[in-house]
Amino acid sequence: MRSQRALRALCRDTLKGLDLDLPLDVTQLCDRYGERRGRPIRLIAHPLPAGMPNGVWLAADDADYFFYQSNTSRLHQDQIVIHEFGHLIAGHQMLGAVSASALTAPSAGDSDDALQRTCYSDDREWEAEMLASMMLSWAADASDTVGSTPANADLRGIQRLLGGHKGWL
Repeated sequence: MRSQRALRALCRDTLKGLDLDLPLDVTQLCDRYGERRGRPIRLIAHPLPAGMPNGVWLAADDADYFFYQSNTSRLHQDQIVIHEFGHLIAGHQMLGAVSASALTAPSAGDSDDALQRTCYSDDREWEAEMLASMMLSWAADASDTVGSTPANADLRGIQRLLGGHKGWL
């Protein structure tokens, strides 16, 4: 398990150069990171069954897919997506935990596997949650300080020079 310091460095390295707007938009985060690495990230809201995790990352041949609970608030959906993003940037491979078919018709075994992912005793879950919390905390602090990012490119540059993104981006 990595230290919080190492996770913070991973966040900075990942977010650096993505030119993200404030307030943080998870779709923009995933789109820009997907463009950078040449592999898209697709966000799919889905009514995930009770007893299953609220989010699942599936790596397919063509893209990475983040399925997230559609039956919850927007704020919770953003937290779920950023948690799955944390798994991705940390290099956690979650393919074996829940199959695609389990999202719509889970078996007892799928439910047991999913329940193991919903607690934070697993080091990978802890890391993903810490990464998500760091990103959301940074975004909230930066938004409180700056507000929103200007549309004008020159103003965006000035804002960043003045520390508007708290040095993260």
